[in-house]
Order: sequence, then C-alpha cells, then structure tokens
Amino acid sequence: MAPANWFRGAALLALGAILGGLFVSSWEHPAAVAQQNNPPVTQATLLADVTRLRDITPPFSHPMVDVAMFAANLWFAGDKKNWPLANYYLGEMRNRLGWEVRLNPSPKGADGTLMDMKNIFDGIDTGSLTKLKTIIAMKDSKRFAAEYKNLLEDCYSCHKTAGRPYIRPMVPTAGSQPIVNLDPGATWPQ
Repeated sequence: MAPANWFRGAALLALGAILGGLFVSSWEHPAAVAQQNNPPVTQATLLADVTRLRDITPPFSHPMVDVAMFAANLWFAGDKKNWPLANYYLGEMRNRLGWEVRLNPSPKGADGTLMDMKNIFDGIDTGSLTKLKTIIAMKDSKRFAAEYKNLLEDCYSCHKTAGRPYIRPMVPTAGSQPIVNLDPGATWPQ
C-alpha cells in the first residue's frame, strides 16, 4: 500500500512540476514578445513619435466646430420642444467647450496677453449654460429662446476677448445635421 501512495505522490508532484513549468513559460512568453515588438526608447524615437503626433493632432479650432454644430442642433431641438434631445445637445456642447479649454488653456487674447480659458468657461458654465439646462428641465419654451440668445452673447464675449470679433454666433436658420429627427413624437425608426 505504501509503494502505491509513494507512486501517486510522485506522479502528482511530477504533474505539478510540468503544469507549473507550462504556466511560467506562458507567463513569460508575452513579455518576451512585447519586448521584441517595442524597440527601446531613444531620443530619436521620442522625437519621431512627437512629430507624428503633431502631424495627426487636429487644430485647436476642431472642438469649436463641434460646439457650433451642437449649438445649432440645440436650438432646433428646443424650438421643436424635444427637451430630451435639447438636453443631450446642451451636454455635448458643454463637453466640447471643456475639450477646447483642455486643448488650449491659455491662448493669446486680442491684446496679446494670455487668456485664462478655464476661468472664462467656468463663468459661462455656471451662468448661461446652467440657466439653459434648468429651462430645458422645466420645458419652458418661452424662456428657452431668450436664454439661448444670452448664451450666444456669452460666446461672442469670449470671441471678442480672444481677438476674434469676426466670429459672431447667431440663432441658426437651418440645421447642421438634418438627419436627426427633431420631432419629439417621432415613431420611426423603431
């Protein structure tokens, strides 16, 4: 009986050693492959990476193009009293404004001094954006138009401060994304 237990124990020990060896080799293999696929970082590779990233980075104006699209869609959603959609567009517009601030936190203003975009954004965020969000939540179509215009005035104030008084926002007359159905009672597609 003792030799059988000894043999079983030895077999289990051997099996454990084999499984442990397989586990360790599979554990180390991806690290070795990763080292082969990632060349060492040098000054030249860092410079090449930075140059490539600069080439593919969108310009600072990119988030503002999105802001314009979402602001226009916000107007039409509010005009059609599609309050959930208006709230969505307001949130997206706010996100893109925040993105602009993160991309370009200190652009030169009209007089050449650095602007504090975060401070300007915070004022708009706690002012007209917050008021508009409250009006949308209340589904107040009469106050919506007036507060939307206040938001555009805040936007223009920022444009002037940034030395771009020629960028005058207006209440849109045509939607920038006509594929979105603004009718809050729409039933298609299902």
